[in-house]
Amino acid sequence: MSGFKARGKTLEELFSNAARVVTNNLVGVSDGIPQQTIFVQLSAESLEELFVKWLTEVVSLFETESLIGLGFQVTKCEPKDFKATIHGIPWDPTQYPVKMEYRAVKFHEMPIQKVNDQFEVQVVLDV
Repeated sequence: MSGFKARGKTLEELFSNAARVVTNNLVGVSDGIPQQTIFVQLSAESLEELFVKWLTEVVSLFETESLIGLGFQVTKCEPKDFKATIHGIPWDPTQYPVKMEYRAVKFHEMPIQKVNDQFEVQVVLDV
C-alpha cells in the first residue's frame, strides 16, 4: 500500500492535483510538450467513487494507451457529470522508466472533505 494527500481550492483542482501526483509516482515526469489530448467523461454514484474512477482512468490510459498525462484540466466535477481533458506525451520506457506500478486505487479511507477553505482527500493505492 502507498498513499498521499491531495488538496485543491476547488474540486476540479483537487482532482487535477491528484492525477498529477499519480502520474509523477508512476514515471516521474512532470513537464514536457504535450503531443496527445484525451477527453474523459465519467459518471458515478458519489464524489468519492468518481474520484476513484478518475484516478483509475489516469492509470489505465498510461497502461493501455501509453499516455503520460502532463496537464489535467477538469471542467465539470459532479458525480453524474464529470468532464476532463488530459494533455500528455507518449510513454517511452527507455526515457521514462516505471517508478511504481499500481494495482488499484482503493475506495476506503478517502472521504473528500473541505478543510480550511480547501478540499482534501487521503488517497490509498494498492501497489
